[in-house]
Amino acid sequence: MAFKFRRAFVELTNVCNLSCSFCAVLKRPRGFMPLRFFETLAPQLKGLAGVISPHLLGEPFMHPELPGVLAAASRAGLKLNLVTNGTLLGKFGPELLREKCLAQVTLSLHALEGLPAAEREKTIRALEDFAGSRPAGLIASFRLRGNASSLFFKWAAAHLLRAFPRGEGLSARAAVRLAQGVYLNTGGLFNWRGGRAPGGKGCLGLRHHFGVLYGGEVVPCCADHDGALALGSALESPLADILNGPRAAALRNAIAGRPAIPAYCAGCGFFAPG
Repeated sequence: MAFKFRRAFVELTNVCNLSCSFCAVLKRPRGFMPLRFFETLAPQLKGLAGVISPHLLGEPFMHPELPGVLAAASRAGLKLNLVTNGTLLGKFGPELLREKCLAQVTLSLHALEGLPAAEREKTIRALEDFAGSRPAGLIASFRLRGNASSLFFKWAAAHLLRAFPRGEGLSARAAVRLAQGVYLNTGGLFNWRGGRAPGGKGCLGLRHHFGVLYGGEVVPCCADHDGALALGSALESPLADILNGPRAAALRNAIAGRPAIPAYCAGCGFFAPG
């Protein structure tokens, strides 16, 4: 059976300009996906996943050839959700965000909590300005994760609701519409492997999504940020062959608990014991 995935996480880089306390601790060296490799990968992704997130760990705007990456994605007809901490949004100029591949820009506000107050204020205002004047058809999604009773969470939410006074307002729902094409999504912080005991909703790795690390390693999910369960290298084999091969089928079954989950997955909060 050939799989078509809803999402693919493509790690352009695991380098970031911030050092957030909630982020995973890496064992791999820091590096960047070569543009030439992404150009060969993009046409393969077109037939395998509905949405591409050029992010796994790291900040995409740290990639020195991001304009070339997005241009290649546009040529391949990909649909991208660009996830960023937003602090470097203007690095390559406004034209970058007009690339036809971009369907959504997701702005991770919780990354701003560690910034000095003045810089935090300046950054969130710049992100609000972007959301209000973004290119037609581009969705802007503010992502706010953390403790809803914390001072930072309340500050950020109130800031957005002042900037978009016609927004629906915060409620029990995880997502609210602030304006046409502008959303605020709230929830708890992502729990990396080992961060909590198993008992989540269940892992969708290799069913809903997969990942490709900057070095070409194909992994089952974004929690495998060090390639512990790598299925092969997209530098050496076609991506479809790796994802539909026997190793992927065996890992997909193992993740589902048939017959037993991999030891690496046992400490992941997304694993729901049977």
